[in-house]
Parts: sequence; structure tokens; C-alpha cells
Amino acid sequence: MTTEKAPRTAGPRTPVALLRAWLPAGRSARRLVAASFVDSLGTGLFIAGSALFFTSVLGLTTVQVGIGLSLAGLAGVLGMVPLGRLADRIGGKRAIVALYTWRGVCFILYPFAREPATFFALAFLIGMAEFGGGPIVQRIVGAVEGEGSRVRTMAVIASLRNVGFSMGAVLASFALATDSPTAFTALVFLDALTFLGAAVLLSRLPSAANGATGASADRTSAGAAVLQVHDPRFLALSLLNGALFLHAIMLTAALPLWIATRTEAPPAAIGAVVFINTVLVVLLQVRLSRGSVDLRSAARRQQWAGWALAGCCLLTALAADAGPVLATALVVGATLALTLGEIWQSVGAWRLSYTLSPEDRRGYYLSVYELGTSTASAAGPALLTWAVIGNGQAGWVGLAVCFALAGLAVTVIAHRAGRAVGASAPATREQALSSVHESAQER
Repeated sequence: MTTEKAPRTAGPRTPVALLRAWLPAGRSARRLVAASFVDSLGTGLFIAGSALFFTSVLGLTTVQVGIGLSLAGLAGVLGMVPLGRLADRIGGKRAIVALYTWRGVCFILYPFAREPATFFALAFLIGMAEFGGGPIVQRIVGAVEGEGSRVRTMAVIASLRNVGFSMGAVLASFALATDSPTAFTALVFLDALTFLGAAVLLSRLPSAANGATGASADRTSAGAAVLQVHDPRFLALSLLNGALFLHAIMLTAALPLWIATRTEAPPAAIGAVVFINTVLVVLLQVRLSRGSVDLRSAARRQQWAGWALAGCCLLTALAADAGPVLATALVVGATLALTLGEIWQSVGAWRLSYTLSPEDRRGYYLSVYELGTSTASAAGPALLTWAVIGNGQAGWVGLAVCFALAGLAVTVIAHRAGRAVGASAPATREQALSSVHESAQER
């Protein structure tokens, strides 16, 4: 197979040229990346002003807001697998366009949800579409990208999503500074427009983005969906990935609470943690995704994630006994370790879940795999605040042991699962190059 190489231009590379080289080569993948960026930009706009919108515009109490957000998380757990099965029936492209349109319409209705019951219903519907979209995006990446490019494309999407969140939050700060309910409402409508814009971008994907469909795989009830995954090792890998995904709860809840209540580090250290993590993910996500070409290398990434997250826990525990300067240094070190763990966890998860998913039921299998992370998102805050922070340094040491064991267990189970499906052998150099060439061709 011969492939044409893009002509190289002489002279220094401009930022635009560097960006083009960094982005996926395929036009379909670039549309998917653009849609994800637009989505994250709007989400950043909304998240930054959501608390004020809920309380000042809708007039909800903090308890009602908490109930609504919990319902959104529950909807994500309940709806993820049925939506994955739907994607297998109608195709990934059709399903993701429908979900983005769904979210856009729900956000248009948000400013009119001034009764708690209406707010709860909308939050439930939004949560189902939000959580269910991730596995479908991964399914589409698998359909439009070659074997050697899928993990890297997912890494680009993750990096640009972080950029989008940050940009959206910065733009929202101007609206928040006005302290105007009208401005808070405008942020919600802008978020709705970004979802609808993403739907338009995704509607221009080729029909190949639908991937293989298999209606015969989806004839049973949604309640029995998980039981259709007959390989218990796949379910075990999903749960272990959920355990490693607790890094997300550490970043947003456990680490800030520990810094504020159990260390002498200044409050500014909390903001520094989020800033350092965001910047490093943007800079390192794509670079550290290289080399994850088969089950063995993917499992190794998750083992590294377990070690890195264990190190983060130990550094966090030590910060409680240190003075302000040393405590801050330990917190920064813990953030670096957490970020490496976050990147390796996601890189390993993308390759493991895709390789072990049958092609004709890929959306369904990927959704089942994501149940681990959605369960961690729902149970993680209570688990980490009660079992970890509540037990002080001993709690962090115990969590470190759990992370290390989870990473080790992934390597053992993935190796056995790979042998069962004949996917454990590393990809050869020729296979990898062939996949890269394939993904660069026009679809």
C-alpha cells in the first residue's frame, strides 16, 4: 500500500503549522476534535456560573441544587449502557448528533425551570446525555481512525477539552463580574448554542463514523444489559479503571479539603493545584499517549497510574506534618504525581476498552466499561471524605495501597483477557505504521 506524504515547506514552523501537525491527520477526526472543543468551551462557560444561575435566577436552595446534581449523576449511571446499545443499533454518528441536540434543547429550557420538579427532570435528562456521550465519541474515533492513531486522537481530544474548559471559565468571569441574573442566563443560552453547534459539526461526519451496527445484539432489556458481557475479566477491568479514576475526585474534592483543613499550606495552594494539573494535562497528554499500541502496553500504563497515584497519596499525607513552605512543596509534588496518574489511567483505558470490545457491539461494551468511572464519580466524594480524610494520614496510606494493587491487578487481568480474545501480542512495527498510514487517508 502506498500513501502520499504531505509536502513539507521550508523555513521556520509557525504556530498554525505546529497546531496542524499536532492535530489528527484525518478530516473526520479533526471535525470530531473541533466539536469536542466547542462542547468543552460551552461547558466551561456554564460550570463557572452554574451556582449563581441556579440560586439567583432559578431561586433554588443549595439542597435542591445538590439533589439535582445527584440526579444527573444517577442518570449517567442508568443511561450509559442503554445509550451505548442505541449507538450500536443506529450508528455512532446518528447517536452523538442526537445527544448533542438533546443537550442543547434541554439547556434552552433551563432558564424556565423555576420549579424544583422541573429542574430535577431537566438535570436528569442532561446528565443522561452528558455521561452517555463519552463512550460514543470513543466509538466514533475507532470508526474513523486507524489502529495506530486512536489513542493519540483521544489524547488530543482530552487536551483540547481542558483548554476549552479553561477558556470558557475565563470568559464566564466577565459575566460573573456583572453580578447580573441576565448575564448568568446568557451563559446558559451560550452553552446551549455550543451544543447545537457541535451537533452541526458532527452531522458533517461521513457515514463511516456510524461504524458497524448490530441490531441483533440489542434485543434484551436494559436492566439485563451488563449481564450480556460474558467475560468477567472485562467487568473487572471496568471496576479497576473506576478505582484508578478516583484521581478526578481527589483533584476536585479530597485534595482541596485536605489542604484547607489538615495542612499549613496557604489557601492559594488549592488554586495552584488546579492550575498545574490543567497546564500539565494540556502539555503532556498527547506526548505520554505514545507507545500505547496493544493490551500489554495499555495495562502497563494503568500500572504506572496506580504507582503515581499511590505516590500522590503518600505526599499528601506527609503534608499534614510539614510547615507552610514544605507543605506547599509536598502538595505541588502530589499534584505532579496525580497528573501523571490521570494521564496514564486515561491512555490505558482507551486502548484496553477498545481492544477488548467486539466490533459489532462496541458502543455497548464501551458504555459498560465506562460504568466504572461513572460509579466512581457518584460514590467517590462520599468515599474519599469519609474513608480517607476522615481517617487522616492512615486513610491516605490505605488509599495508596489500593491504587498500587489496582494497577497491578490490571496487568494480570488484561493479560489473561487478551489471551482469551487473541489480542495480547504487541503490535509489530509494520502493523503500527500501516495503521498510521490508514488513518491519514481520506474517508
